[in-house]
This record gives sequence, C-alpha cells and structure tokens, in this order.
Amino acid sequence: MKELFTKLYIKSKTLTGSLSISAAEIAKFIGGEVAGDGSAKINDMSSVAFCKPGNITFASNEEDLAAAEKSPASCILTTVKKEKYAKTAIVVDDMKKALTMMYNAMLELKPRPKGEVHPTAVISQSARIGRNAMVGPYAVIEDDVKIGDNARIGSGCFVGKETVMGDLCELFSNVVLYPQTVLGDKVTIHAGSVIGADGFGYVPRGEKIYKVPQMGNVIIGDNVEIGANSCVDRGTFTTTVIGSSTKLDNLVQVAHNVKIGKAVLIAAHVGIGGSTEIGDNTMIGGSVGVSDHVTMGNNVKVGGKSGVHGKIKDGVTVMGYPAIDADDFRKFMAARSLLVKHLSRLKKLIRQTPDDGETSEKQTKEG
Repeated sequence: MKELFTKLYIKSKTLTGSLSISAAEIAKFIGGEVAGDGSAKINDMSSVAFCKPGNITFASNEEDLAAAEKSPASCILTTVKKEKYAKTAIVVDDMKKALTMMYNAMLELKPRPKGEVHPTAVISQSARIGRNAMVGPYAVIEDDVKIGDNARIGSGCFVGKETVMGDLCELFSNVVLYPQTVLGDKVTIHAGSVIGADGFGYVPRGEKIYKVPQMGNVIIGDNVEIGANSCVDRGTFTTTVIGSSTKLDNLVQVAHNVKIGKAVLIAAHVGIGGSTEIGDNTMIGGSVGVSDHVTMGNNVKVGGKSGVHGKIKDGVTVMGYPAIDADDFRKFMAARSLLVKHLSRLKKLIRQTPDDGETSEKQTKEG
C-alpha cells in the first residue's frame, strides 16, 4: 500500500504538476471496486452540495446516490450496490474507512500553494523562513525564529522569539506561539489557540500572592493537531510536551509541565492539571477534569465528564467522579437507579427496623 501511495505521489507531482489520479488508482488504494470508466481523472473530493467536475463525491444510501449521480462530480464513492451507475463509481463496504484513507491521501498528494509573504507581515531580520512558506497579513515573527519549508502562517499570528517550526506546519488565523516554542513537522494549530503562555502557578503568603516563575517552554511532536481556542502552558522550569500524532479538540487546557504521549485523543473542554503524565494511545472524552500530578498509563480510556485523580494503570477504562473502573461505575449507577426506584419501600423498612440502641435497650429491660 505504501509503494502504491508513493507511485501516486510521484505521478501527481511529475506528470501533471497538480493533483490528478484515476478512479482505478483510488479504488486500488482504498480497496474498492470500480464501476464505469476507471480512467476518469480525480483532482479533489467534495460533498454533493459543493462538488465540481473532476471531484469525487460520496453517497452512503440510495437517496444520496441519486443526488450524486445528478451532480457535476466525475466519480462517486458509495456503499450502494446496483447493476449500473449514471457515472463512474467506486464501490466499497466500509464508507468511513474508505473516506478516511482517501481524504488523508488527498491531503498528502495535493501540491502546496505557492508560498508568499504578505507585505503587512512584520518579520525580524534574524528570522529564517523556509522554502515555499506562506506568511499571512499582519502576522508577526520575532527574532531568531526558524520556520520550515512549506509552512503556512495565517493572518494575525504571533510567533515569539527563538521559536522553531518544522516543515509543513500550519497555523490558522490568530494563533499565538510564545517564545521558544518548538513544533515538529506537519503540526496544525487552529484559530485562536495559544501555545506557551505562563502556567497557573502562585504561592499565597498572607495578603500577598507570589507568582511562581514560568521559565520552561513547550515542545510539540510531529503530526499533532490542536483545535481552536485551546491553550498549552509552558513548563515552570522544564518543558510541557505533546507527543507525535496526538490530537486535541477545541477548548482544551493543558497546564504547565504536562507530558502527553503519542497518538493520544483528547476531546473538547478537557482540562489537564499541572505535572500530569498521560501515556501513549490514551483517549479522553469531553469535559473531563484531570487533577494535577496524575499519572495515566498507556491505552487508557476516560469517559466524558469524569474527574481523574491519582494513578491509572495501563489499559484501564474509567468513568465518573471521582473516576473509577468503568464496570464498577456502571454497577454503581444501576444500584443508584434501583435505590431511587424503591426509595419509599426502603424508608418504610427503615422505620420498621429498630436501630442498635433501641434493640440493646429492649434486651436490657427483658433481661
């Protein structure tokens, strides 16, 4: 599969100068079957509402298929099987898997737009901008910044002193990278996110509150994606780390000194307390609160709106507040439901049953 992908990439770059793949090549890559003209050329993918000639669109039921067949698209990805289609189709069994494979392949194969620096951008003379990089309107790039090849820096972004960005990174509008932030290759940070701000560290002394120095930085690995309006704080004296291939949703807060492993998925509204360590391949549901100094192992799953404290071993699934083993939590919820259902009977039973004091007093009198 990797060899096929490489061939498609070389063909796209050298023969056409732009993305152009045949339906047959796409079908082979995603494990589908072509119905119709396998030589039909595809240059992009799109939903039915926005597709154009040269696009491949998708349909998971007969109604969607009918609309796709009337659309300008050149090819249809579908799970609906029939004898004849109105245009070239690629038939698959698993739409989600096929779409995911195709989408990511298209991202890799698409030629990068020509790099340019907008005249309103403010760039230090000591900054080094890679080949074919784009810097948008009113972006600010400070001293000694290093930006890799084919990077994209959106309008209004701020890149602080001594920051390093790898190749193919993309910052959407109004992203802020505080000084000394380090991004690997292919890091995507969505609009409004702030990387490297001071952590929340204070020491109360009487009527005064003293600020703990926040002198570390943030290091983000390759292929990380961070959603809109998320914040990752710099370390106190060390480094806050996000491992390669980890994905953060919108509105996620990562506190100072946190270490997040590789291929971790974190949903929206999660708050992670300082000095917490999260292992590889862990999944954290929406609105979870993680206390400071928590240790999570690898392959952990945390249910939405849970509150996590202490230590969680490898491979454990937890839920609730405080978060406990998921099976125990389900039993607890079932018992609670049963308790509520029979509460009146329980109260009646309690009224009819003497407590220990009453029993002892009765036995004394009888004795």
